[in-house]
Amino acid sequence: MNQKQFTYSILALIFLLISFGCQSKSDRDYFDSAKNNINESKYVEALNDFESLVKEFPNSSLAEQTYFEIGKLYHGQVVKNLSKEESLQKAIENYKVVYTKFPESKSAAHSFFMVGFIQANELNQFDSAEVTYRAFLEKYPDNEMAISAQAELDNLGLSPEEILKRKIAESSSAK
Repeated sequence: MNQKQFTYSILALIFLLISFGCQSKSDRDYFDSAKNNINESKYVEALNDFESLVKEFPNSSLAEQTYFEIGKLYHGQVVKNLSKEESLQKAIENYKVVYTKFPESKSAAHSFFMVGFIQANELNQFDSAEVTYRAFLEKYPDNEMAISAQAELDNLGLSPEEILKRKIAESSSAK
C-alpha cells in the first residue's frame, strides 16, 4: 500500500467513525422527540422521528406504539403535500402493521377497527370495509368496539339521513 492509498484509507476510517459516532439517538430519544414535536404541532417532524425509530430500531419495544402513532398522524392528514387518499392509505398501512406484527398489543384491536372505519367512512371502499369489519368481529368478538363494528356493518354505505330514517322506522315498528 502506497502513501496515497494509506491516506485515503485513514480518511475513510475517520469518516466512518464520525458517522457512527454522531448517530447516538436511541429509540426512546426518537419517541420522546416525536411526542414533543406533536405537542408543539410540528407534525412532519414528529413523523420523521417516528419513522426513523422504526427504521433504525425495528425490534424496539416502542415499535408497536410508534406504528400506531404514525397511523394516527397520517389519519389526521398532517402532511400537506400528500393527498387525502395518500395520507389515509398510509394510515391504513401503519394500522395494519400494528395488528399483524403485534396482534396481542393493546392497540391491535383499535388499529384493526380504524382500518375498517377509514375504508368505509373516508375512502368509501365499502367492500374492503365489510371484509375488515367481519374479520375484526371474528378476531375480537368481545372487544368493546365490536358493537361499533357491527353498527358500521349494518349501516355500511348509508348516509346519516338514511341511517336516521332506518332507526325511526325500526323504533316505530317496535311499538
